[in-house]
Amino acid sequence: LEDGVIVGAGAKILGPFTVGAGAKVGSNAVVTRAVPAGATAVGIPGRVIVKSDDEQEAKRKAIAEKIGFDAYGVTEDMPDPVARAIGQLLDHVQAVEERMEGMCEALTALGSDYCAKQMPELREEDFAEVKDAGDEPRS
Repeated sequence: LEDGVIVGAGAKILGPFTVGAGAKVGSNAVVTRAVPAGATAVGIPGRVIVKSDDEQEAKRKAIAEKIGFDAYGVTEDMPDPVARAIGQLLDHVQAVEERMEGMCEALTALGSDYCAKQMPELREEDFAEVKDAGDEPRS
């Protein structure tokens, strides 16, 4: 461990490698590879995480709010690999939505009323079966 490394409670660092100066290891992480200086490692196995782009994060927040997604317990200063994957899915949903809006504008300009049809609304109660991470998966 180089200078200024912070190791969270219960974390394990297994192996002959360097955890760079100023790096952080999250609580209960199991780190099996080198961690660069200033980086943060979380999870099992430990993964180095990076802070996302602020502009991109703002877009993700907007689409997440639009569809009612709340990443409980995930803050911008502590990104999580699963939250990052969900963020990428939200980015994709946003891109698809923007493309569809463009296609609807083009269809409307050609005289079609196809895009006048309402899209189904996402309602909070539609997600009532979503449980805490510790719950058993549905079969």
